[in-house]
Amino acid sequence: MRRARPQLVIRRDIWMEVIDSGRIRRWRKQRRFTQRELAMLVRRSHTTIYKIETGQLKNVTEDLALAISARLDVPWEDLFVAHEAIVDARPSIVSHQPATAAVA
Repeated sequence: MRRARPQLVIRRDIWMEVIDSGRIRRWRKQRRFTQRELAMLVRRSHTTIYKIETGQLKNVTEDLALAISARLDVPWEDLFVAHEAIVDARPSIVSHQPATAAVA
């Protein structure tokens, strides 16, 4: 009787790095949003927006970056840099690659 091979699971993780936290703050103020209002619009806490704007939170999820960009009406490429990692079932093996395709 042959044992079945464990199936290789490959996962693609994407995260966004904040280019300039001050730029997000300036765009928020130009759009006349408070941190609390922007947080409500992107369904996060105002603490999250505060941490992004002060540089305490440098990497955010793809969906949060896209939501912030959409609410501020700024292309995400002006505020964030996309990164992705290809991860297999063995947690010790990670291949970091720059994101090549534009995220819609």
